Amino acid sequence: MTTPTRPTSDLAAIMQMRTRLVAFVAARLESPDEAEDIVQEVLARISRTASGLREAGRLEAWVYQITRNAVIDHHRAAAAAGRARARAAFDRSLTAEAADPGALSALTGCLAPMLARLSERDRQAITLVDCDGVSQTEAARRLGLSVPGMKSRTQRARARLRALLRACCQIAVDARGGVCEVLRPEEPRPCGG
Repeated sequence: MTTPTRPTSDLAAIMQMRTRLVAFVAARLESPDEAEDIVQEVLARISRTASGLREAGRLEAWVYQITRNAVIDHHRAAAAAGRARARAAFDRSLTAEAADPGALSALTGCLAPMLARLSERDRQAITLVDCDGVSQTEAARRLGLSVPGMKSRTQRARARLRALLRACCQIAVDARGGVCEVLRPEEPRPCGG
C-alpha cells in the first residue's frame, strides 16, 4: 500500500489511527455499524490522493478532514436516497399494484376528469406509461424523446395529477405510500365524483 510519494511511516501512522477513525465516524452516524464501511472509503481516498499531504506534521489533521468529508458525503447520500424512496412510494400509490382496490376504485370517478384537466403532454405521458403499461423506453421512442426526458415528463405529470387529486379529495396513504382510503368532502368537488 506504500507509494513513492508517501513514506511508509505515514501509512503506518494512518493505520494506527484506524481505530480512532472508526470511533470518530460512529459517533456521527445514526447507525454506527456503517462506520467501518466509511473508514474503508476514507482509507481508499487517502490511497488515491497520496500526494495531497504537503507537510508531514499535518498528517492527522489531513486524515480527519478527509474523514469529516466522507461522513458528510454519507449523510448527503442517505438524505437523497430517503427523498427518492419517498417519491417512489408516492408514485406507487397511484398504481393499481400498490393500492387497496376499494380505495383505488373510489378514485376512479375522479381520475378521468382530473386527467382531462392536465395538458396534452402530461396526459399523454400518464396514459402511455401508467394506463397502457408501456415502458418508459418505449414511450420515449413513440414520442421522440430521450429516455431521461420521458422519465422527467412522466414524473412531472404524476406530480401535477397528484396535486389535482389532493385538491379534490383527501387521500390517505399507508406506510408504503399505497392508497388506503379516499375521504371525500360533502361539498361539490372539481372532479364531479
